[in-house]
Amino acid sequence: MTRVLVPLLRASCPPGAGGYGGSIELRLPDSEAERLGGVALVRAALRAAARELGWKAETFGWTGTIHGTMVGVTDRRTPPAPFDSVVDADRQRRMRDAVDRVGRPGTPSLPPTDEPSARLPTEEFLTAYAAAQGVVDR
Repeated sequence: MTRVLVPLLRASCPPGAGGYGGSIELRLPDSEAERLGGVALVRAALRAAARELGWKAETFGWTGTIHGTMVGVTDRRTPPAPFDSVVDADRQRRMRDAVDRVGRPGTPSLPPTDEPSARLPTEEFLTAYAAAQGVVDR
């Protein structure tokens, strides 16, 4: 599982950030998370993949949420000077996007966009994991 997650974590880093500032969140049906070995195993695999990339990893994992099982990792390293402004700008953009999706008090939320959502890395992960296991159809 870790082998599958490393390229996904690497791809989550903002362009031009030198491999800093990445994060990924997987949202799985609870039954799918159990099939993969449970939230603790998926979280451990995320932590191991992050370690391979040299991240200072902060992980989370919950089951039974309205989104099913949510598990993720964030790179908490302080980026060096050439990359800090890129990582900061990306973090601010993601926060603005999240607020806009939910809506500001007294204003309607924005309609969905074509921007990648948390579902995209989940599907990429499940597809790559199935391929690594030799499974043709999930």
